[in-house]
Amino acid sequence: MRRNGGGGFSPLRDGVLFLLMMVFGILIAARLDQVNSETYAGRFFAIDGDTLSQNGERFRLLGIDAPELRQSCERDGKVWQCGEEARRFMQGLIEGRKVACSGGSRDRYDRLLVYCSADGRDISSAMVEAGFAVATGYFQFSDEQRQARQEKSGIWSGDFQRPQDWRREHRAAELDTPAAGVLTIIRHLLGWGNV
Repeated sequence: MRRNGGGGFSPLRDGVLFLLMMVFGILIAARLDQVNSETYAGRFFAIDGDTLSQNGERFRLLGIDAPELRQSCERDGKVWQCGEEARRFMQGLIEGRKVACSGGSRDRYDRLLVYCSADGRDISSAMVEAGFAVATGYFQFSDEQRQARQEKSGIWSGDFQRPQDWRREHRAAELDTPAAGVLTIIRHLLGWGNV
């Protein structure tokens, strides 16, 4: 005779329970990781299209890669300074606005890896949407990039070399966006990392 409700093995039930425990654990870890997060607010300056500066501290935006300052692109058969234009666009996004940046880790150049907002608007998202940066994450900013491509905005208005390829070709210091920790990405997507 078979007993009901005993501690028997049910692959479906146990699998679902395992997945729920994993998701719950990740959410708790993401929330705890926020404790290590540093937050800065105030006046910032654009170093280039994905790096900001405040009082000598440098901040590297997560999830995007903008043309290098000396990088040029082509549109309508003419060369234009897309790296400098990306820096100017970034400066326009932050100038005269309440800027806040938050992050919990640093790259090998000791830049704080951050998500930033200007008057509540995500700066990385705005850079990608305007076509002055490419998205580096799997899902982050993919809608913004799709829109920029369709509208032929910024670098999508002609031919350009991806910033990481341009750096490699020009033997510049490798500035590839370090992979953001899974917890940092989850916090940002859930709105816990928004500043």
